[in-house]
Amino acid sequence: MALIYSIDDNPLISMVIQLALTDEGHTVETFDSSLSAYERLENGAKPDILLVDLKMPGMTGKELVEKIRSNPHLDYIPVTFITGSIPSTDILPAKESYQALILKPFELQELIDTVERLIA
Repeated sequence: MALIYSIDDNPLISMVIQLALTDEGHTVETFDSSLSAYERLENGAKPDILLVDLKMPGMTGKELVEKIRSNPHLDYIPVTFITGSIPSTDILPAKESYQALILKPFELQELIDTVERLIA
């Protein structure tokens, strides 16, 4: 199945995402900061999809995705934002830089369906 990176500073959200997607047969690595996720992206296995919270301490989800999209070794990775924030141009990068947006609180089936669609 897929390797998924989940980037969220809320450990409970990360745990729920990891359990739900692991039950579906995926491998999920969790990160509590955009910076640690970016370092892993540069130096580790490349995931099939990124699940990114927008509001993160330090480097925001928007900044992370903009950095990924400017790196030719990473710019192909599909991104889904998972956020409790009201989506606006202030916090979202350009629409073409991400493939899906899931609002918190979310249904697990919505998450699973989104992941399945993007890795197909």
